[in-house]
Amino acid sequence: MASVFCLDTNHRGHRSAIAAFLIPYSGGAVLVDTGPGSTRANLVAALAAHGLKPEQVTHILLTHIHLDHAGAAGWLARKGAQVYVHPLGAPHLLNPEKLLASARRIYAERMDELWGEFLPIPPANLTEVQDEAEISCGGLRFTALHTPGHAEHHVSYSLDETCHRHCTTVFSGDVGGVRKPGPFYVSLPFVPPETDLGKWRHSLERIQAMGCERIALTHFGIYTDAAAHLAAALKDLDDVEQWLEKVMPGIADVAVLNELYTPWLHARGKTQGLSEELLTSYDSASAASMGASALFRYWHKVRMAG
Repeated sequence: MASVFCLDTNHRGHRSAIAAFLIPYSGGAVLVDTGPGSTRANLVAALAAHGLKPEQVTHILLTHIHLDHAGAAGWLARKGAQVYVHPLGAPHLLNPEKLLASARRIYAERMDELWGEFLPIPPANLTEVQDEAEISCGGLRFTALHTPGHAEHHVSYSLDETCHRHCTTVFSGDVGGVRKPGPFYVSLPFVPPETDLGKWRHSLERIQAMGCERIALTHFGIYTDAAAHLAAALKDLDDVEQWLEKVMPGIADVAVLNELYTPWLHARGKTQGLSEELLTSYDSASAASMGASALFRYWHKVRMAG
């Protein structure tokens, strides 16, 4: 089985917040996601701890282009890495102006502190990944799976045994949910504008069908109980959808939904053993206010439109 290492980027000094995954091979190394530009020095130090220089990263598999996942990809591409991304995400990596302008409207003066530099990727270093495409390097073989729900351009990657098509590890980005060390608890990170619970469910079921043993989550870590984790993620989706069906009729203001969603989410976490400290950690990975905004938009733009 190929070695997979979870690199903690220590975003803003917080451990177990944002991961990048390292898979070394005889000709260099693959990264799945890179962390943001603001943690680039931490990423370089983590690579060095494995005896690697940034120039030895040959392939970067991006689950999606959000700043916490793809921020350092442009810098590594300029050192020779080939970056793989969903076709819908590719234009924003070639020219990130719209992506960054949208993020700056959310984060304002905290933008640079939080996310750092986001460099464009040279066209020659960018490859668009089609659904079920295979990516091979050295003795490693990955299969890409388009998995919308969190974002339309989201891709999950399976790491397959070379001798037969058997998935050992799936890198599920954000569609696989947020899970921190501690009590077994899975929370899905809903963000506007593309959250779609129906597509999310289908994506989780596609990953389930792969039968992977391990699941690697950018937020946060590698877990050996992929089947149980995915079942918990689907249960979270069920719980959120049922709760929305009860509360959304008559709610016309996202602020009202936020006032209800945050305590509901925290109460759900506490029933599953989360401490106040862990609840804060989950909130930092997936802000409840952003989740409420995403679910409000989903209900009115997708659910009611259907």
